[in-house]
Amino acid sequence: MRLNNVKRALLLPAFALVCNAHATENADTTQVVVALDEAAVIGVDFETQTAVDAPKSLTVLQPAEWQTSASITEALEFIPGVDVQSRGAWGVQSDISIRGGSFEQVALRVDGVRWSAPHTGHHLMNIPIDPEDLGHVEVVKSGAGPWAGVGAFSGAINMETRTASTGNRASFTAELGSFDWQRIRAHVDWNTGKFSHGISLSRASTSGHIQNSDATIQRLMYGLNWQAGAHRFKGLIAGETKAFGAQNFYTSVYPHQYEETGAAVAQLTWNMDQGDWYFSGGVHGRFHQDRFELYREGEGWYELTDDGFYVALLPIMSAPDTAGLYAPGLSWYGGANQHRSTVGSANALARWTSGNWTVSGAADARTETIQSNRLGQPLGGVAEDSPYTLGETRQNLDAYTSVNWSNAKWEASATLGVNANSRFGDTLLPAAQVVHKIGEHARLFASAGRSVRHPSFTDLYYNVGGAVGSENLQPEYANQGETGVRFIMRPTDVSQLFVEVSRFYRQGTNLIDWIRYDGSSVYEAANLSEIEFRGGDVSVQYTEQQGESLQVTMARLSATWMDANRASAGFTSNYVLDFVRTKYDAIVRIEGGSPLALTVRGSMQERNGVAMQWEDSQMLQLWGADLTFKGDDGDRLAWKGSVRLDNLFDVQYADRGSVLQPGRMVRFGLTFEWKE
Repeated sequence: MRLNNVKRALLLPAFALVCNAHATENADTTQVVVALDEAAVIGVDFETQTAVDAPKSLTVLQPAEWQTSASITEALEFIPGVDVQSRGAWGVQSDISIRGGSFEQVALRVDGVRWSAPHTGHHLMNIPIDPEDLGHVEVVKSGAGPWAGVGAFSGAINMETRTASTGNRASFTAELGSFDWQRIRAHVDWNTGKFSHGISLSRASTSGHIQNSDATIQRLMYGLNWQAGAHRFKGLIAGETKAFGAQNFYTSVYPHQYEETGAAVAQLTWNMDQGDWYFSGGVHGRFHQDRFELYREGEGWYELTDDGFYVALLPIMSAPDTAGLYAPGLSWYGGANQHRSTVGSANALARWTSGNWTVSGAADARTETIQSNRLGQPLGGVAEDSPYTLGETRQNLDAYTSVNWSNAKWEASATLGVNANSRFGDTLLPAAQVVHKIGEHARLFASAGRSVRHPSFTDLYYNVGGAVGSENLQPEYANQGETGVRFIMRPTDVSQLFVEVSRFYRQGTNLIDWIRYDGSSVYEAANLSEIEFRGGDVSVQYTEQQGESLQVTMARLSATWMDANRASAGFTSNYVLDFVRTKYDAIVRIEGGSPLALTVRGSMQERNGVAMQWEDSQMLQLWGADLTFKGDDGDRLAWKGSVRLDNLFDVQYADRGSVLQPGRMVRFGLTFEWKE
C-alpha cells in the first residue's frame, strides 16, 4: 500500500532550465580503454576539455570500473580522494565525501545538469539510472561553487548517460548472488528519423545480510537524443523506488528503522554553436518522496493498536515494546516521518571565443520546496487527512561571468560568481585557475576559489528521536586552493602512463555539523567555527589498448592523505571531523587473447573520527574482483557474463555508526544482446 503511494507520486511532473554538456555515443563501453590525454572531461565550468589540460585534480573512471556494479557508488569507493560511506549495501543508501567534505558538500551533475536534494543530502545519490546506462563518469576533487553553484563545496561528480545509439538493439540481464540478491534488467535502443531513443527497466531485491536489511529497488529510464542542424537536444525521464529495512541507519537507540523513497527526474537540454558563440539551456525538475519509520511498521514489526500505540513483540523481546514509550500510558512516537520535495531549475549559458580570449556567462535559477509532517512552517489550506501540514519554499540564483585567456603554453581564467538565496541572502564567489603547459607531456595547474552551502531542511527543522535541528543555522563557506602537476608519457603507440600529484587547502567557516556534547545523548545541528583542512593526492594510471595476448590494459594506484587543525573537544562530531585521514586505492584489469577479463580492486582506509568501525585493525582493507567473459554467434546475438566478488577477506566493518556492512559477497550476471 505505502509503496504504491510512492509510485503514484512519481507521476507528478517537474520542469526547469539547465545547462548541457557533451553527449556520449551509446556504444558498448564496457571493454573500452580511454586514453586520458584525449579524454573529454566536463570539469566544473561547463567547458568540455581534455583531461590533461584540466585546471583541477580529477579522475576519469574507466567504463570497466562500473560494468558489474549494482550502483555507481560501488565504483566510486576506489577513487582517490573519495570516501563512500554506505548505510545500505548495493546502493540502497550511500553518502559521498570528497577530500573530507561532508555528504552535503558534493555536487552531482548528470548530463550537465546540477541535481539537488534540499530535504537532505542523504538522498542526493538516489539516482534513477542503472550503471549500464552511464557512458562517462568523472570526479572533480576541488570546490566549484562559482560554476556549479550551491553544494559544490569540496568537489563534484559528473555523469553522462548513453542515449545516442547509432542502431537498434535490445538486451536482457539477470543476476543472482549472496543474501538472495536477484536483479533483472531490460534495455532497448531504437532510432526514428533524427531521433535516438533508449529505455531501461530494472528490478533488484535482497533479503539482506542481517535482520531488517532487506531491500527492493526498481528503476525506469527513458533517454532521447536529437540533432537538427546546429541544434542538439538531449532528454531524460527517469524514476526510482526503494523500500528497505534500515537497521541502525540513523541511530542505534532505535535500531528497527524502515524507509521507502521515490525519485523522479525530467530534463531536456539544448546547445548549439553559431560562429564564435556557443549557447546552451534546458529544463529540469526533480521530485523526491520519503517515508521514514523510526519503528518499522507492519506485520511482525510494530503494529498500530486500537488505542493509538505502535506495539511490537519481536523474537529478541521478552515482553511487548511500545514505540516511543517514556511514561505509562504515554508515547511520543506518532508514526512515520513523511516528506516530499520538488526542485525546479532554469539554467542558460552563453560563451564567446575570439583568438586567445573566451568570455562566458551563465545563470541557474531554481526553486526548492518541501512538504512534510516534520520539517518546515505550518501550511494553510491543508486537507484534514493530509500528512503534509508543514512546508517551506526557497528560491536560489547562481550566476557567474568568466574570462579565459590561453596560448600555446598558458591558460588562465578569472571568474566572479554570485549566489542569491531568498532565505540566506547574497554571497560573492570569486575564483581563478591557471594551467602551464610544459611541452606535450607535462602540466602545472593551480586554482583558488570560494564556495557556499546552505542548510538542508533537515538541518533546519528536524526534531525527532534525539536529533534536534536549528532554524538559526547559517550557510557554511570554504576558501580553498589547489596546486598540482601531471605527466603524460607514451611508452608505446597503444599505451599511456598518466601521473598526477596535487596538494590542497580548504578553510571552512560556519561548517554545519550534527554534534553531541559530552554527557548528552542528543545530537544537535550547529555551525562550527573555522576549521582548516590540508592534504594531497598521488595517482598513477597506466592504460593500454587490448591486444591479442594476455596483458594489463588498465592499472591505477593512488594515495590520499589529509588532516584538520581541529579535533572534537567537548563534543562528538558526526560528520565534519569524521573523514578518511589516509586512503590507498588500487585497480588492475587484465584481458586479451581470450573472451575472459579479470579486474582486481582494493582500498585501504584509515579514519579520523568515530563513524567507521572495524575489527582487529586500524586500517580498513576492502578487496574485490570481477571475472567477465563475452561471446557471440557471429551475427546478431552476443552475450556477456560476470562473476563479482566483494569484501574478499570477509572484513566485518561499519561505514556509519553501527550499520554493519555485508561480509564476503558474490554475484553472478548474464546479459544477452540482440542487434539489428
